[in-house]
Order: sequence, then structure tokens, then C-alpha cells
Amino acid sequence: MKNHRQEQILTLLKEKGKVSVLELSEYFSVTPKTIRRDLEFLEENGELIRTHGGAELTKTDILREKPFGLRLNIEAEKKNSIGKKAASLLTNGQRIFIGAGSTLDYLSSHIDNRNRLYVVTDSITVVNQLNNRSEVEMFMIGGEITKHILGASGTIAENTLKNFWFDMAFISATTIDQEGHLFHRGPAEFGIYNHLAERSTKLVALIDSTKLGKHNFINVARLRRNDILITDKKADPVFLEDLRSQGIEIILAE
Repeated sequence: MKNHRQEQILTLLKEKGKVSVLELSEYFSVTPKTIRRDLEFLEENGELIRTHGGAELTKTDILREKPFGLRLNIEAEKKNSIGKKAASLLTNGQRIFIGAGSTLDYLSSHIDNRNRLYVVTDSITVVNQLNNRSEVEMFMIGGEITKHILGASGTIAENTLKNFWFDMAFISATTIDQEGHLFHRGPAEFGIYNHLAERSTKLVALIDSTKLGKHNFINVARLRRNDILITDKKADPVFLEDLRSQGIEIILAE
């Protein structure tokens, strides 16, 4: 959780765009070492980017996610536990899809090589994670690379996906609402997610509790009866019960 000084640092950044360690040290009457610790904490949470001698705001807009490397560190403990729980659902011989996203990257890191899987993905980072799993076969969907998710998108990717059928498709989203609609900030995931719902026996959405009960810009898919939402224990019980009443299975990660 951010302290009062860190909140003020962000306020100053929004006003100025860039700030220096020396400037902040004088402004708050604390040592440069203290300011560097503040900037390190804020960078780990995706709030800013440290520069030589200072910091600047993360360059994002309302239609784009924060850069992948920054999002990987936001709510990292929750994402890791959700990814681990998702990996525990896998059984030998399954044919699965794993999408692009920071939480899905954590899922890939927990995949057990003893489960002989065939993994189809649109994610560069998933390929990197699974490259050393000798018993995991992989197919990467080609297409235009969307930099903020490090994944393939576009017509080529969507047309390729139409040729597969998956036992499970592991996906994520910027937000999910009370009716199970999944949202993203931009259009890159729209085509892929729409086809996944038609090409998968079960959708498994990995979404941490900070993203529940909210709308965003583009509705990319909807969880169906018998699909699964994996989230963390801080999730609102009332929200979860709304989804259960629609036949969506809820799994809470430790």
C-alpha cells in the first residue's frame, strides 16, 4: 500500500511529467536514498518508470494496458497464486490454449513437465516459459505482435485459431462484470477471445480480485455455464455468488 509521500510523488508526476530525486528530496525534506526507495516501490507497482536521476509517468492511455514488464509486478503475489492454482487443473494429455497476459505468464511458470500437454498460444512469453519443458508440445499462432501484451493478433491469428479445438482455454481480462462479461482496454484481444469461446470445451479465466465487478472499454467474451473463474480470497463474496448463480465455477487461490 502506498504511503502519503508516495501518493504526493504521483501527484507531482501528474503535474510535471518528470521529477528528479534531488527535487523530491528537497521537497519532502528526506534523503535521496528514501526517495529512491519510494520510486522503486512505485515502479514495482506499475505507477512510474525510473530514469537516470529521477522518474517519469508510465506512458499509457485509456485504450492500452501498461507495458507487460510493469504489469508482471503489479499484484504479483495474487497473480502467482492464481497461476499456480490454474496449473493444478491440468491433466496428462490435454490440448489447451494459453493466452497472452501477465497472470497467464505465471500459469505457464507452474506447468509440470510430467503432464504431457499440447499448448497453443498467441503469447511470446508463454513460449519462453515452456521452451524448456521437454514433454510439452507447443504451437504459436502467428500474426501482428501487440507490444503491450507481447501476443499475436489480427486476421491471420484468428483464422489459424479456427482450426483447433481445446479441452481448456486459459484467458485473462482487464475486468469482469456481474454477468461474466470479460473486458479489455483495447481491441487486440477481441477477435482471439471471440473465437476461443467457439473452439473450447471450457474457458478458464484468471482474474485477480482488484478487477472484479467492473466494466471497461471492449467486451471481448463472456463466461458460460460450467466455465471457471480463478481469483484470490479477497474477492467480494456477493460478486462471486452472482457468478455461481449463472453456473460459473469459482476457484479461490490460496
